[in-house]
Amino acid sequence: MNSNELALFAPSMPAWALYPVLGLSLVFVVLAMMRMRNRAAAFMIGASWLRLAMQSMHAITYRPLVAGMSANAVGSIALFLVGLLTINWRHLALRFMLPFYVLIIIACVSALANNGPWNGLITVVTKYGFLIVVTLSVYNALQSAKGGSFMTALLWSFAPVLLLQLMSLVLGVAKATETDANAASYIGGFNHEAVFSVILATCLTIVVFNDRLNRLTKFGLVIACVGGIVLANYRTTLVAIAPLLLVYFGFSSLHRFPARDRPFIVSLAAVLVVLALAVTAFLFASRFQDVAVLFSGDVNLIKPPHEYSVDETRLLSGRPRIWSMYIYGWTLGGPLQHVIGFGPESWSQIFPLYAHNTLVNYLFEFGIVGVVGVLFLWLSMLGAAFRVRHHHRPVLIGAHFMFLTLNMSTMPMWMIEGNMLYGIICGYTLYLLSLQGRTPQTQTPQKPRAAARPPFMRGA
Repeated sequence: MNSNELALFAPSMPAWALYPVLGLSLVFVVLAMMRMRNRAAAFMIGASWLRLAMQSMHAITYRPLVAGMSANAVGSIALFLVGLLTINWRHLALRFMLPFYVLIIIACVSALANNGPWNGLITVVTKYGFLIVVTLSVYNALQSAKGGSFMTALLWSFAPVLLLQLMSLVLGVAKATETDANAASYIGGFNHEAVFSVILATCLTIVVFNDRLNRLTKFGLVIACVGGIVLANYRTTLVAIAPLLLVYFGFSSLHRFPARDRPFIVSLAAVLVVLALAVTAFLFASRFQDVAVLFSGDVNLIKPPHEYSVDETRLLSGRPRIWSMYIYGWTLGGPLQHVIGFGPESWSQIFPLYAHNTLVNYLFEFGIVGVVGVLFLWLSMLGAAFRVRHHHRPVLIGAHFMFLTLNMSTMPMWMIEGNMLYGIICGYTLYLLSLQGRTPQTQTPQKPRAAARPPFMRGA
């Protein structure tokens, strides 16, 4: 049973609750788009809302529509193509875009080497293309928007998500988790807790990147997003957002204090972070019991999948056994598959569940070359974040580590929603990095150089 079929069995919100929320939010989204005097910004706001709206109507949008593709899949392709018309094509030549193109080339070579699957190649290219479109749309929108208004406007796209989750909690519309029938996930009638929690992680990222929100509103939205992820009951995302929350609450406001006071502030923040972690560990001890078992040294999970005991298959929601299936499946391939994998989306023809780890999935689909390619992308963008000289540098780095952590236990790059998250992070990274070529780092007036271009833009 594929993910589209599974989505049909997830409980939806009642129509009388769902459609008014979507209709009202659409009004505010359209107004936000009209205020943006940049088509990339307007596209990003509208595309985000449309994608999330389609996910909330999964009982309809996940059914086959054209040529065996669901309305969700057709919508994703359409968003990618429309996005290509809104971005500045000169930005496609930015040198930081090279790792994105490397992944597309690897997917194409793998499909050619394995004579398919061609529909899998279309899926993968669409997802990577959408990631590129989102990255450059965010980058261009931030360059054009004055006073950071784009990030504030983009939040309107996520308003129905928070409202629908609140309504699902009030109305008792919940989804049973995959591993515990007694545990409930309040996900606003969306198709899966993984997708929903990634959407909330995206909203959280936009909030912490936003400079225009007042402190009280910003803090309230952060708490709403974190609380929403807790209610979604998807511990992978709960763990992944920890790096972003640590730097946001601990170090993001450090620049506001005089240099002589910063050691004291850092020490105080470290103590508060430790206390927060202790409280979190106490509150969610039952959800992470198998993690303690895993690190106790009493179990050995490095073995073929058929050697796993019943109890071992329950650890971490069965992820170690799933990883073993993919890794040992990869070893059974020939030298060609070891290098370039079995082809894009080939897992769906062999395994019942996706790999729940991006590196493991890339190893199977694209071989060693694929693993190197995705690491090239992640490390290139993380390296760019470390080069940023801006007071948002800590939260930017925290966002990158959040995304990397998320990839270790699920596959956000397999989801359009995950590509939205990473595209926003990458776009914001490129924007902050580009400021260094045109914004003085001190308050000393300097004469601008007319012919100068930031190193970041060379080659564009």
